[in-house]
Amino acid sequence: MVGFLKRRGYKPCAHLAEWPKGTVNLHWFESTDFRSFDGVEATVFPPSDGEQIQNFPCKWAIHTRTRASASSGDRHEQNETIRFARRQFGGVFYNDWYGRNRYTPVDVKDRTPLARGIYIIHERTIQGLRSVRFALPHPISDMQKLEGTTLGPLARADPTRVLYNALVPFAVAALEHFFGQAFRIFLRYDKRAQRRLLEQSRKVEFSDAMSLAANTKSIEDIVADWYSFQNIDSIHRAFNEWFGIDIWKLLRQRRKVGKRIDWLEKRLKNLIDFRHGVVHRFELNLDLNRAGIEELLDLSILVIETFVDYVQSSLGEKIRD
Repeated sequence: MVGFLKRRGYKPCAHLAEWPKGTVNLHWFESTDFRSFDGVEATVFPPSDGEQIQNFPCKWAIHTRTRASASSGDRHEQNETIRFARRQFGGVFYNDWYGRNRYTPVDVKDRTPLARGIYIIHERTIQGLRSVRFALPHPISDMQKLEGTTLGPLARADPTRVLYNALVPFAVAALEHFFGQAFRIFLRYDKRAQRRLLEQSRKVEFSDAMSLAANTKSIEDIVADWYSFQNIDSIHRAFNEWFGIDIWKLLRQRRKVGKRIDWLEKRLKNLIDFRHGVVHRFELNLDLNRAGIEELLDLSILVIETFVDYVQSSLGEKIRD
């Protein structure tokens, strides 16, 4: 059974749960065209009497698992694994959701490779921002009590405010990562951009050529290096030149972040300027309290969601469920 799974591309892995002696845990994941979101877990184990499926006792069994966030490609592979395992080994199976010998339905209207790629970086980036927001330390209580009093300025001495400043570059780095990866994904799957690539006469550095030959860098990586994704002007230029997407236009809208309604482009420019001050001049704004850094993290989330909204509504790509 282990050999059968390895031939399907499963690789041995660790598992948090305790399984009987002799158990082998494996995992399948297909990165081509972002086919997998989480992959498929498979475990070959000796079942106990209570784990035997009625009328089909066996010495060894295969347990497979996909997560709730699994892609249709993951669910399809899970079905195929069980289908071919039955052909080779016989037996029956039980699906926790659908019952005995019932395969998991797979959505026939699947996302395109472009949509799957954007979905993956969207989930990863948003989760990172929300995790940091959740883990923000609270200000020191004694100093927080000074807010709104005659001793209010002393609240600026709260050391947690230095940490809040340190997280400003993280908020911008999340945007840089998202838009940089989104650009690469669009470039790989946008047909018009692919045609434009064939027309390029720009020379490639020898080091980049070596990286291409070694498969440590892609054409998309090389083109993305022509732009900076740390400022909106450059992000706009990259997306507008290659895909006709006007990033500035997307940001010219009034949206609520925290308790304030303001222009997205203005708020984002202030965030980037804040980041540059921290990184390049070590300028710390000790007026930045917990609510303030929450707003900046929320702003990054909102900018990403605004872009995804555009991809869904204007380009017809299914990103979110």
